[in-house]
Amino acid sequence: MRILIVNGNPDPAPERLSSGLAQAYADGAKAAGYEIRFIDVGALSFSVLRNAADFALPPKDTDIVAAQASFRWAEHLVVIYPIWLGSVPALFKAFMELIGCDEFLATTRAGGYSKGNLNGRSARIIVTTGMPALLYRLIFGAHGAKAFERGILRLSGFSPIRSTYLGDVHLSYERSRAWLALARRLGERAL
Repeated sequence: MRILIVNGNPDPAPERLSSGLAQAYADGAKAAGYEIRFIDVGALSFSVLRNAADFALPPKDTDIVAAQASFRWAEHLVVIYPIWLGSVPALFKAFMELIGCDEFLATTRAGGYSKGNLNGRSARIIVTTGMPALLYRLIFGAHGAKAFERGILRLSGFSPIRSTYLGDVHLSYERSRAWLALARRLGERAL
């Protein structure tokens, strides 16, 4: 299986939990014999969309063109990001908007409906948050994560999409070690 791992944390520092989770997943997947590609959004250089006309055009940034090729190549997508102000970080959202340029993710049909262009691919979302994960999911409804899942991945044709929520990320080193082990196990099983 070909797996694309996207670290959506705008901070590319290797000591960030998102970076550790991405590396642990990659280590598990490599050990199981899967092919891996990796995108670290915080380390890329790209512009930001400012109007609808640019969204209809092919991307010009070489990092985005290469990322689109990796999305096309992948059979399974793993996206890891922190919750910032209740949703995905702005830089990661800007990255996904650029990935979607020129109807790469979905084609608009008559009547405004979309047809996903990345059908036949599965996805795993790993979300980290400073609040308890149960609180984020039940009280806050995990709306930011659900918007990403439904409004971008599902619309693009990804199915099934599985989600993992990791909360209270700043409380315990031991908990972080357990999460890294979980990410490695998910990678070994390509889940």
